[in-house]
Amino acid sequence: MMERREGGTGVFVLFFLLWLLMTGDITVHACLWGLAVSAAMTWFCRKFLDYHLSLPRPGRLWTGVRYLGYLLVEMLKAGFVVMRLVYTRGRNTQPVLVWFDTPLETDRARAILADSITLTAGTITVTAADGRFCVHALDESLATGIEESEFQRRLEKLEA
Repeated sequence: MMERREGGTGVFVLFFLLWLLMTGDITVHACLWGLAVSAAMTWFCRKFLDYHLSLPRPGRLWTGVRYLGYLLVEMLKAGFVVMRLVYTRGRNTQPVLVWFDTPLETDRARAILADSITLTAGTITVTAADGRFCVHALDESLATGIEESEFQRRLEKLEA
C-alpha cells in the first residue's frame, strides 16, 4: 500500500504567486487563469512527479527569515574581520582545523550549518558527517567559539 503524503497547497500557492508575478497584473481575468493554471500544474506535479510541498507554520517561517538575516550580518562582519587580518597580519595568520560535534539532529539543519560556516568569510567546512564537523579557519581568532555558535542555537530552534 502506498503512503499518501499531505501538502499540495504549498505547491499551488507557489505556482499562483509565480503566475501573478509573471503576469504583472492583478485582475479578475488574470487571477482566474492563474487559479486554473496553478491547479493544473499542482495536479501534474503530484500525479506524475510525486512532488509535494507544504508551507511552514508562520512562526517557523519567521524564525527562518530571522536566521537568514543573521547569516547575512555575520557574513558582512566576517568579511571585514578577514580584510583586517589580511591587511594587518598578512602571512602571520595561524590557520587551524577545528573538530566538533553538533547537537543538530536533522540532515537539513546540519547542511544549513555547514553552508553557513562556509559562507562566512575565513571559515570553510571541510567535512560534515554524522554530526561531526571539521572546519578550517584562516586564523585561530575566527575559530574561537565555533563549537557553540549562534548558528547552531538558531538552527535548533528551527528544528524544534
